[in-house]
Amino acid sequence: IFSNMVKYLKTTLISNFGNFFAVVVALFLIPYLPMLPVQILLLNLLTDSPMIAIALDSVDRGELRRPRTYNIKEIIMMSIVFGIISTVFDLLFFFLFFKEAPSVLQTNWFIGSVITELALIYSIRTKLPFFKATSPSKMLMALSFVPASLALVLPFTYWGEKIFKFAPPTGKHMLLILLVGVSYFITTEIFKLFYYRF
Repeated sequence: IFSNMVKYLKTTLISNFGNFFAVVVALFLIPYLPMLPVQILLLNLLTDSPMIAIALDSVDRGELRRPRTYNIKEIIMMSIVFGIISTVFDLLFFFLFFKEAPSVLQTNWFIGSVITELALIYSIRTKLPFFKATSPSKMLMALSFVPASLALVLPFTYWGEKIFKFAPPTGKHMLLILLVGVSYFITTEIFKLFYYRF
């Protein structure tokens, strides 16, 4: 329970830190909102379900060897370091799509934000390399699959276009979004291993 609470705190602080600073920087770079309020609400709704599932996630055996206490310094330092990484990748989305129509950037950043937040959960959930860690719980995997699927499919639907003002991404854009998402996961894994080692 304690380990999963710390996972939740770290993931929430990192993702919020990154999104906050990305929006602030975007206000000086582009003349429109990088994501509409209704899209931000949907983003929070979709990414909240896997965050809730962290409570039921499995834990590495090393985390259970002895009682632990809150290390506020570590939580804050990790939030800052990985929050900056998140900000850099958010700005990468702006760089890739700022010359497109506002709805294109908003849609692509929305999809990218869902993917990178899910990637962050799977990286931060363990101090080990992801392939050596205890497998995620079935609940976490199920509640990650649903928002990821909705984020990828919704922009192509009537409701996505009319209610959330999405613009269907092109195949090239989808490939770029997925490449950025994979790059983000690899980067967080590398920084995580260096962070816990040094």
